Amino acid sequence: MYKYHKILACILFCAVFFASYMAELKLTKDFITNLITFFSIVFGFYLTGLSILFGTKFSKRLRQEEDPRKNTQTKLHTLRAYFNFSSFASLSSIVFLLFISLMGMTIDCEHKVITEQLSLGGVVILYWDKLLTAVSLGLAATNIMFMCLLFQVFFNGFIEEGRKNE
Repeated sequence: MYKYHKILACILFCAVFFASYMAELKLTKDFITNLITFFSIVFGFYLTGLSILFGTKFSKRLRQEEDPRKNTQTKLHTLRAYFNFSSFASLSSIVFLLFISLMGMTIDCEHKVITEQLSLGGVVILYWDKLLTAVSLGLAATNIMFMCLLFQVFFNGFIEEGRKNE
């Protein structure tokens, strides 16, 4: 993966994390269900995209071209790194959201298991429910960013394949 995408992903995660924590956002069961469905579909799209790209002229060209930003690998290796990260991020988001849902950490649960404070030396007080919500929304934003990057590659590959088959 390119360094600037890693930096951009970290900045996006931190921005969404702090914004949602400061806004005291809380997750509902319906929203968690929708996010899990969304990321499941995205993960399925990644698998479908990989199977479509497998054996195409586009992937063969990527395998033969050296990545100008990373001289040690081909463009196909770079694309694989993006797929690996995006797939891992989608699956870990699904697991994280399932954990939040199963632990009853949504605002529409009858029992509030984790609304306790975590005191860090008496200076900073963190609330678990707000913290986990912020992490899950940060992961969601990062997933969407990488999904958009991979969509762009897919569309470029489809256009290139369409031109070569004319």
